[in-house]
Amino acid sequence: MTGPTGNHVTNIRWQHYTGIFLLSVATLLLELALTRVLSVANWYHFGFLVVSTALLGFGASGVTLSLWTRLREEMPLDRALAYLALLFGFVTLASFCLMQRIPFQPFRLLLDRWQFAYMLLYYLVLAAPFFCSGLAISLLLTRGGREVNRLYAADLVGAGLGCAAVCVVMPVFGGSGSIAVAAVVGVLAALAFSSFRLSKLTLFGAVAAAGMLALAFMGERVLPISVIPDKLLHPLIPVGRSPIYTKWNSFSKIDVYDAPALDEARPDPGFRSIIIDGGTAGTGMDDLSMGVRSYLANAKEYHPAGVAYVGKEHPKVLIIGSGAGREVLEGLYFGASSITAVEINPITNDIVTKRMREHWGGLFEQPEVQLVTEDGRSFVRRSKEKYDAIISVNTMSGAALTSGALTFSETYILTREAFEDYWNHLTPNGTLLVTGYNVAKLFATTRELFDHLGLGSPANHLFAFRGLGASFGRVRLMPGFLLQKSPLHPEEVNVLAKRIGIGSNEDWGGAEHPEIWYSPFDSPRSEYQVILTDLVKSPNLERIYASASSYLRPATDDRPFFHQTERWSSPRLGFRSVLSAGQDKYGLPVAEVTLAVLLIQAVVIAGVMILLPLARYGRQGLRGSGRWAFLTYFAALGSGFILIEIVLLQRLSLFLGQPIYTFSVVLASLLIFTGVGSYSANRIQNASRNTLSWFLLAVVGAILLTLFVMPTVLSMTLGLSFPLRIAVAVLLVAPLGVLLGVPFPTGLRLVGEVAPPLVPWAWGVNGFFTVIGSVGAMILGMALGFTAVLVIAAACYAAALIAIRTCPAPEMDVHRYLRVSEEVEASQNCA
Repeated sequence: MTGPTGNHVTNIRWQHYTGIFLLSVATLLLELALTRVLSVANWYHFGFLVVSTALLGFGASGVTLSLWTRLREEMPLDRALAYLALLFGFVTLASFCLMQRIPFQPFRLLLDRWQFAYMLLYYLVLAAPFFCSGLAISLLLTRGGREVNRLYAADLVGAGLGCAAVCVVMPVFGGSGSIAVAAVVGVLAALAFSSFRLSKLTLFGAVAAAGMLALAFMGERVLPISVIPDKLLHPLIPVGRSPIYTKWNSFSKIDVYDAPALDEARPDPGFRSIIIDGGTAGTGMDDLSMGVRSYLANAKEYHPAGVAYVGKEHPKVLIIGSGAGREVLEGLYFGASSITAVEINPITNDIVTKRMREHWGGLFEQPEVQLVTEDGRSFVRRSKEKYDAIISVNTMSGAALTSGALTFSETYILTREAFEDYWNHLTPNGTLLVTGYNVAKLFATTRELFDHLGLGSPANHLFAFRGLGASFGRVRLMPGFLLQKSPLHPEEVNVLAKRIGIGSNEDWGGAEHPEIWYSPFDSPRSEYQVILTDLVKSPNLERIYASASSYLRPATDDRPFFHQTERWSSPRLGFRSVLSAGQDKYGLPVAEVTLAVLLIQAVVIAGVMILLPLARYGRQGLRGSGRWAFLTYFAALGSGFILIEIVLLQRLSLFLGQPIYTFSVVLASLLIFTGVGSYSANRIQNASRNTLSWFLLAVVGAILLTLFVMPTVLSMTLGLSFPLRIAVAVLLVAPLGVLLGVPFPTGLRLVGEVAPPLVPWAWGVNGFFTVIGSVGAMILGMALGFTAVLVIAAACYAAALIAIRTCPAPEMDVHRYLRVSEEVEASQNCA
């Protein structure tokens, strides 16, 4: 039959559904694999660059298709799709190789003029494979006619399975190998588009796929990831040494080194370090191969501070983020009767309990120790136990601090609600110890907790310091925060002072020295001590927030950005300081500037590549009826969908407790059920404004219902087993996903019947505004909270409803389309 979007006769067959499915699997697998690879090669928050650049590549493909008339309307569809999918496979490998050789360092943009050229090249290289796949998918949807719903359903289901596939592919093939696997699946899509029939293209594609698959098994050796020099400066990475073991999962890369990096970082030459994401974070352990009990009895250099154990005999301990087990060893040293060690990364736990068990001397097999693989906060919320000490020591590293990644990272272990969970799980004399963070913000969080619970003033329950905290050797002094459920006594504070190093004859070798920042029994002397005292004693907390030079308001589960130090309105949010920081990035608003730059970039490119061409070609005859209403409609859909996606990921991450499952379950479920909705919408015989209006109204209602129902459901079901929690998450996502699957493909059908030349424009606009929405979601989440983001998503779909009501009706075009279709079918029957 003849599609309403062009003059070329298009018959949608099985190979089109199979091809678009495989190409979507490849595209999402590539996007997620690149996100992880870039987090290793650069810093965590630049992994977000991949998502934005991928969507820009998709948007650019829509613009290209709208201008490339011959490809859009005249070229044989199957041949064009096969070549584009094949090109995707080869461009994927080529762009990854080239990306490793571009010396792009974003923190040196204003120090090195070449960095601007490197940045542009970096963006173009990243976007290239997504441009190829986007061009193929948009071409097929443009030619799809009334089958666009089913095609879009296959696209979404493939995308969902691509998200789930990363959890299987990444551990087996690693970062570079996963890129090669994505290329293989792209080539398979090319073979599907060509119906797997015997031809030169099929033979070439089969040979290419086999070669790429072989390359995937050797990816880490043949295509090594180039890590920026800044990350290799981590003190636990030995200079000139290679890791003795490397393992990937869907959210991290782990390297193990069998030698110390700095003498002052360890007292024993057998020290072994575990490095996360190429240097973003690190942990380590002394040589315990002699046995844990023997080590504790004979290691004369081992003198842990034991701040959390003052006044406690045989305590019951919970450690959040146990890592290599240094706090576990410390707990055994101080006679803990029970130690529950919670570590989120299964690779780390496998290393310390199985793969390298001998080095750890059976540390985690001691009768007092229980190791749990889960997010610490999620574990606490479901726990029925009471603890004498809850400990979180440097769960974010100094490397992350200097990169600025902490500002951008969400952490649910330091929110106001988290502190309430900890408080409810402490014994009457229990202690919460947190080190390595913004102590003033921890004080503000405690003050709001006490106000919320009606407990009076927390002044006598707090102790803050800079002092000893780590267990091994001479390390830098760390900031520490201690909250005790019962009021502190002077003799306890005296013991604490001694344990953090006060009064020691040690030569600290620098300007810093052990110091008490807050004690219930001391008067403040420095400006910082005055701030801490005011936070716990002042009757007007809002006045302190307003007058403070940094952002002190506590993080919440709705706004979990504890490490955000600057307000968005702050004059200190300067681009120049960040983009010329070089290696000295500590304390700068890196993440905020990164998000702002990404947003500006997206808006500028969207304007240049959409609005200007639209205006120009509109004057030359591209005057589709109701074009501005249609483009507004697809812009609203793009923004609204990505806002919902990000909020669901945030809300359910705490509920499920493991990022490896959160991402795959939530995102895959959302995309697959959106595909189900798109497929079901194919039953709509005639796309109309009224049909879409009712569905859009249902989407707005479903968003608002989710907003009110989800917190209650998650709270009531948090104690369920993990498989049941996965089922709850899927059931929460499914209804909204099905409804979200209707507006986009049905809108494409409506555009195809009213203004066919606008179909690729709709694809491009949707992609570009998805980019803007993805960046905007993080900015809005940090500034307003994710509840507000979900309300804004509902407003986007309401705007789409208003836009579609102003679009022209398609009835006359539908009659013309049916008449032409009947004529073509009749001519085919005669032939």
